[in-house]
Amino acid sequence: MTFGSELKPNEFGAINGHVEKQLDVYGGLARLLADKAAAEKEYGRKVLDLARGFQTQLATLYDGNANALALTEVEASAATPLELLPAAQEWALNLEEEGRLHVQLASKISGDIADELRTAFEALGDTRKRNLEFYQRLLAERDRTYEHKDRARTAYETKARALGVSQQKQERATTEKDQDRHRVRADKDASARNQAKNEYILQVSVANAVKHAVNHTFTPRIMDAMQTVDERRVAAAKRLLEQLLAMQDSANTQHATNTRRAMHVVGRVDTTVDAAQFVRRRVESGASSWEEQPDFRVVVDLASGDNDSMVLDGESQVVLRNICLQAQRDGLRAESEARDKALTAEQTREKALAGGAAGSKGCERELESAAASEREATLAELEAVQHRALSAAVEAQLGAVDSGSPHDFKAFTVAISKTCDYCSESIGGLNRKAFRCTECEYTCHAKCQIKVEPSCPGKDPEAKSGFLSLFGSKRRGSRAKGARQRSQSTTSAGSAASVDAAGTPPMPPPRNVSQQQHQPLALYGSGSVSTSASQTSLPARPSLSYGAATLPRMAPMPDLTATVGRAGMAHDTALVPVLYDFEGDGSTTLSVKSGERVRVVEPDRDGSGWTEVTLAGGQQGLVPTSYVDMTAYQPPPAALMPPQSQPQSQPMPEARALMPPPAHALAFALTAPTQYSAPSERSMSLSTRSFADEYVVALYDFAGRDADELSVAKGDRIRVVSREIGDGWIQGALPDGREGRLPTSYVREQ
Repeated sequence: MTFGSELKPNEFGAINGHVEKQLDVYGGLARLLADKAAAEKEYGRKVLDLARGFQTQLATLYDGNANALALTEVEASAATPLELLPAAQEWALNLEEEGRLHVQLASKISGDIADELRTAFEALGDTRKRNLEFYQRLLAERDRTYEHKDRARTAYETKARALGVSQQKQERATTEKDQDRHRVRADKDASARNQAKNEYILQVSVANAVKHAVNHTFTPRIMDAMQTVDERRVAAAKRLLEQLLAMQDSANTQHATNTRRAMHVVGRVDTTVDAAQFVRRRVESGASSWEEQPDFRVVVDLASGDNDSMVLDGESQVVLRNICLQAQRDGLRAESEARDKALTAEQTREKALAGGAAGSKGCERELESAAASEREATLAELEAVQHRALSAAVEAQLGAVDSGSPHDFKAFTVAISKTCDYCSESIGGLNRKAFRCTECEYTCHAKCQIKVEPSCPGKDPEAKSGFLSLFGSKRRGSRAKGARQRSQSTTSAGSAASVDAAGTPPMPPPRNVSQQQHQPLALYGSGSVSTSASQTSLPARPSLSYGAATLPRMAPMPDLTATVGRAGMAHDTALVPVLYDFEGDGSTTLSVKSGERVRVVEPDRDGSGWTEVTLAGGQQGLVPTSYVDMTAYQPPPAALMPPQSQPQSQPMPEARALMPPPAHALAFALTAPTQYSAPSERSMSLSTRSFADEYVVALYDFAGRDADELSVAKGDRIRVVSREIGDGWIQGALPDGREGRLPTSYVREQ
C-alpha cells in the first residue's frame, strides 16, 4: 500500500503536512537525547520530565490520550508489525526508569546517538522540502501549458476577427483594384487564422496530456517519494532507538527486563505500517476524495461557420507534418533521457542500500542523488508526453507521417542580405535570423523553416567551395526560381499587373533618350527596350535574364548613365565613398569603413553584387556593390566601350544571375548609349542632393508587391518619412495613413 496508489492527487498537501509533522516530532529525539546526556546527578528526574513531554508530543500525532498507546503484556509480546507510534510510547515509558543510568551511558548517548539522529532528520527534512518544491514546479509546468493553450485561443480569436474585417472590406470595395487588394489581405488573414487555429488545437491536446500526466502519473510518484521519506524517517528512528536501547541494556542491568520488552516492541516496527495507518485514517474519516477534472475542448466561433477541426490545406499539411516529425524526434530523445535517468536512479539506490545502513551520511547522499535522478527522469517523461500528444494530434488528422528526407537545418544570423529559398524575399535587416540545411544548402527565414517540405536532396555534386561558393550552382538557381514562382502564385491580380513574367521590377521610362540612342547590351540577354521621349505612360518592360535564371526583386532605378568628357577626370571619378562598414575575409573580400574612399578597379557589370576596388593602402579585392556609392563613379572611356565592341553573349553563373545588379549596371543594360552626356537633373536629384523637403510627388503609378511597399498613383503627394533605408528606396506616407517604401525613381521633389 502506497500513498500514490491509495490516495488521491489532491491529497499531496495532507501527505506533506503529515511527513513534516512526523519529522518535526521525531527530530525532537535528538534534543531529548542531548539533554539526557547532560543530566548527570539529576538525570533521573530530568529524564522523567522529558519522557512525559515526549509522550505529550506523541499524543498530538495520535489525536488522543497518550496513555491509550501503552501496550499490555500480551500486546508487547506479540509478533505482529507495529507502526512507530506505539513503539515510541513504549520506549518513552521505559525511559521513565532510566533516571539511574551511569554518566558513562550519558556520554555515549551524546556522542553516538544524538548527533547522528539530528543529522539524519535534518537530511530527511531537506528531502521533504525538495519533493515539495518539485511538486510545485510540476504544477507550474502544468499551469504554463494551460497558459499556452489560453494564449493560443486568444491568438486564434484575434486572427479570426481580423479575417472577418478583411472579408467585410472586400465586400464593401467598390473598385476592382480595391477588391483585389482586400482579397489579398483576406487571403493572408485566412492563412494566419488557420495557423493560429491549428496552434490552438495542438495546445489543447498538449494541455490535456499534461493534465493527465501530472494528476495520474507524476503526482502519485511524488507522493510515493514522500512516503519513502517517511519510511526513511521511521527506519532512522528505529535504528537509532535500537542502538540507544542496546546501550541502555548493557549499562543498566537493573532494567534488563523492561529494556528487552522495549526492544521487542520497537523491533516490530514496519516502515510500511505507518503509511498504511495514515491511509486507513484518511479513508475512514472521509477526508480522502477526488473529483476528476474534465478534458479541455476547442472553443471556436460556430456562428461564423467555423468548426473545431484542423485546417488541412496544402501549406497547413506541410507545417503539421514538420511539427509531427520534430515532435517524434524530440519525443524519442526525451524518452531515451527518461530511461537513462531512471536507470541511473535505480543503480544509485541499489548502491546506497548495499553500501551502508539507512540513515547514515553516505547512504543519505546516495539516496538523495537517486531521488534527484528520478526527478530529472520525471521532467523528461513530461516532455515526452507533450511531444507524443503533438504527434498523435497531427497523425489523427493526416495518418501516419513518413519522415521522408528531412533537412538538417542549422540556425545562423545573416550578415549580408540573402534571398529566402522559400518565399524569395530578402533575409536581412530586422529579419536576419535564418536557417540553412547543412546537406543541400537550402536557406530560408526562421519563420519559413516550419513551412519547408521535408525533402532534402542531399549534397549538390556541382557545389563549389571557397570563393566560388558565392556563385552557387544550377540547383541553387532553380530553387530560387521556384521560390519566386511560388511567391508570384500567391500575388493578387491587381498586384500581379505590376510585375512581368520574368519577375523584374517595374522600370520608369528613360528621360531625354531616343530609341536610336539606346539599345540593350548583349551582356544582359536578348531583351529589348522601346522608349520615346514624348511617351508619358510606362512602356513595355524589357525581359532581362541570364539564361534560365531571372533577376530578383530590386528597387527600380533611374537612368544613372554618366560619362567622362575628359580623360583627365578618370583618375578622380574612380574614387567612390563607402556607405556602410563591411568586414571582409581578408583574402578575396576587403574590410571597409563608412566614409572611407576606395578606387573602383572593376565595377559590377555582371550583376553579381560585388565590385572590385583598391584601398588607400594598396589592398585590392571585392566589396558589396550596395555598400559603396556608385552614383559618384564615372568610369574612364576604356571601361565604357560601346555595345558593338562587347561580346554578343557572355554566359553567367546562375547564382550570380540571382543576385541583384547594382544601379549603374542596370542603367547600362537598359540604355547603353553610344555617346555620353551628363546625368539628367532629376535622375541625380534624389541620390546626391541634401534632402531638406518634406514631400514628394509620384511621377508614375506604382503597385507594391508586399505589405512593406506603398502603392501610389501618379500625382499622389507623399510625405517623406525616412530617406535612410538605401538601395534606391524611400519610406513614405499617404494622407490616408498608409505607409511603406517606394522607389525614388518614381517620385520627384515637390
